[in-house]
Amino acid sequence: MSVHGAQTREVPVSDYRADVQMLETELARVEQAFRGLTESDWHRPTLLQPLDETLPPWTLFELAGHFDISIGLTRMLISSQQDGQVGRDRVSFFIFPRSEVAPTVYDYAYTMVEGRSPGQMAGVLAETFTRTIEEARANSPDLVGSGYYALMQLGEFVPSRVVEAVVHGMDLTDDLAWVRAASGRAPHPDPRLPLVG
Repeated sequence: MSVHGAQTREVPVSDYRADVQMLETELARVEQAFRGLTESDWHRPTLLQPLDETLPPWTLFELAGHFDISIGLTRMLISSQQDGQVGRDRVSFFIFPRSEVAPTVYDYAYTMVEGRSPGQMAGVLAETFTRTIEEARANSPDLVGSGYYALMQLGEFVPSRVVEAVVHGMDLTDDLAWVRAASGRAPHPDPRLPLVG
């Protein structure tokens, strides 16, 4: 047992492979949605409301920046492999004081798109997503590295990226019924759902 209630547990390799496959599937959908955007779509505001109500919501352009960093964190965890006490798991990763974290996350999205055009971002995401999946498949689920807030096992971090892909996919599709079904909150004819319970 460690801080924030995270437990070091062995993630079965078969479950981990399934999680990586699920992440790959969801990221492919995200990439396809970004590739299908028109020039005007890139400037459409997302549904996510900033903590500071005086700031504008992200556009889909900034959302692409958020995807780049939030999915890319998997590669950062792998590259920071180290011994140490795990401090977070797939659930506790998302438990944080929004007032402390949200402003940084909001700004990161702008930083990630700085100097880039909307037309470049689909390619940037394709590279980030492809490398993330390749590196996740090449490593053990019990690898421990920096999970942003604390050390995490790769096998716990990958499912948190599935949540990121599904939840922020809502901003691309506005398909609230699908997101509710994916999170186990409503029925849906897609047999892959729910993704998380």
